[in-house]
Amino acid sequence: MSASESPAAPPTHARRGAGFVLVVVAGVLWGTSGLAGTIAATHSHLSWGAISSLRVLGGGAVMLAVTGVTGELRRIPRSREAFRHIALTAVLAAVYQGTYFESVALVGVAVATVISLGAAPVAVAVAAAVRRRRVPSAGVIAALVAAVVGLVLVSDDSGSAPDGASTALGIGLALIAGLSFAGTTIVNRRAVPGLGSSALIATSFTAAGLLLAVWGAFAGFDLASADGVAWAWIAFLALVPTVLSYLAFFVGLRRGVPPTTAAILSLIEPVTATVLAVAVLHERLTLAASVGIALLLLSVLLVRPRRAGEGALAQPDTDEDPDTDTDTDTDTDTDRDAGTGTGTGTGTDTDTDTDTDTDIPRG
Repeated sequence: MSASESPAAPPTHARRGAGFVLVVVAGVLWGTSGLAGTIAATHSHLSWGAISSLRVLGGGAVMLAVTGVTGELRRIPRSREAFRHIALTAVLAAVYQGTYFESVALVGVAVATVISLGAAPVAVAVAAAVRRRRVPSAGVIAALVAAVVGLVLVSDDSGSAPDGASTALGIGLALIAGLSFAGTTIVNRRAVPGLGSSALIATSFTAAGLLLAVWGAFAGFDLASADGVAWAWIAFLALVPTVLSYLAFFVGLRRGVPPTTAAILSLIEPVTATVLAVAVLHERLTLAASVGIALLLLSVLLVRPRRAGEGALAQPDTDEDPDTDTDTDTDTDTDRDAGTGTGTGTGTDTDTDTDTDTDIPRG
């Protein structure tokens, strides 16, 4: 879906349900990145910094080619708002990739995953509560608790702990990673008129990849060491858990999935990663991990879109993010009025502060 399309209708149950599915798909696709990256690393001497850079830069390059052919790249608005949105998304993506993998090197996958992925939905929920001056709904709070506890159980690791200084630095970097992902989610809850999801990924991820290349150059960028298997999995990383996953995530946000709900749904990623580790790498599935997976899936069920009147937890989304500005991004006072003179907003902005932050692209 492109932000340059004609105005979309306000989010219906079906529309928000479609967005919900897209964000879940994004989480599933992200869950394949660990396995793909591990295989690529074992078939080369590339650092994680280099692999991350190639992944993001490759994804951006693919989308530059696609949007160049479709003409969407040429239609990107030359506005300060669009430039700021692209630049902020690029920096946040680069910071997330860089700090997460550095934290993994310092404190291990388990601790880094719990802190970075667990911090994101909590940070988004706190930001939404502060902005709305209202605590999240019971459904969102229950989902957050289930998600964070489930994440801890899935990522349980009884391995030896690193030294104190490394632990403190690793935890700090993991927290920065979580906050940067939260920032990406919040920034992209609202579309910039004329800037579609494909063009956003093409420009911001290419820039993020170039930023990461600087880190990769210092960490180890031995391209000659990669064999055909490594390059095949790097291509997979660029196309599947980067291009396809972020397209699904951004479009899902713009179809009415509020930021906190989206951040919770992204925790499907460790579920996918755990299942793949058991199925492909033949790792053992512990009882704790099994309970954690069940809790993560429960958190998804708690925030799923429901019709009005389905119970106390029926509408966590509406309660969660309604700055109520109806920025359904249909811009009824301008888009609908244009050409008819009668639209729904005859000079009174129908952006009537009912904004569920559903963020359907404008114009």
